[in-house]
Amino acid sequence: MLKKHWKLVGLMVMVFAGLVLCIGAAATKQTAEQKTVSTNQAPDAVKMAILAQGGTRTTGNSWNFDKEKVGAVPTGWKVAETGSKGKPGKWEVIADATAPSAPNVVALTKTQNTGNTFNLLMAEGAKLKDLDLEVKVRVISGKKNRGSGLVWRAVDPNNYYLARWTPLSKNIRVYCIKDGKPKRLATVNVKVDPNAWHTIKVNHQGDKIVASLDGKKLIDVNDTTLANAGTIGLCTRADAAAAFDDLRVRGIRPQSPRPERAEPNKDKAGIKNSNTKKANP
Repeated sequence: MLKKHWKLVGLMVMVFAGLVLCIGAAATKQTAEQKTVSTNQAPDAVKMAILAQGGTRTTGNSWNFDKEKVGAVPTGWKVAETGSKGKPGKWEVIADATAPSAPNVVALTKTQNTGNTFNLLMAEGAKLKDLDLEVKVRVISGKKNRGSGLVWRAVDPNNYYLARWTPLSKNIRVYCIKDGKPKRLATVNVKVDPNAWHTIKVNHQGDKIVASLDGKKLIDVNDTTLANAGTIGLCTRADAAAAFDDLRVRGIRPQSPRPERAEPNKDKAGIKNSNTKKANP
């Protein structure tokens, strides 16, 4: 009788322990899900603050514009221009079934600009210096120019770096815009489908800029003009209209310098001397 009693007690203990483990696992899963949701739904200003701390590549540093209101400028972004002619282009979220991550993209849909006017859509929030930055772009139209691409280290609409691709000139270029004047840093000719989506990517660390198109590194150039952190953005030139999707950015923390190794003591002949004590006179 006593043995049966202890067997029953042992069984009850095992059942209770199992319930505790199940409840704990469920609570952990719920907490993780809540963290994911809060990151995905964070405003762009909060996302940029996360990036400024050197966050890893997560949903907190990407924009696909799918939850933004169609027909409006996306939340956390502002329209600007370089070399303004007083006729700002129209940036808005639009539906695009061809988008890499449908249904929505952000696009410059209307512009009457020409020449050296750059149509900008700038992210508001924290600033980044060293970074990985990429976006998918599809050119919509442009009679005289179809240049479209990425902006970074932007101090204001007149000072920033720009990497752009154009199917008209069939090349990719990196510029430094200083005091509103574009300075061409590098150009590489490239022939790709002018009507397809393409990925422009930039890595900027210190004064070294590496620009890629569709995963192929094409430009490697150094420039020290803009050495401080700045905001990121999108750009088209003159009358170019283009759509953008899957914008991603990752802040890069500078690496700490390695401590120098102490050199062993050497005598005048350059021979290592392990005895550091002076001989008695």
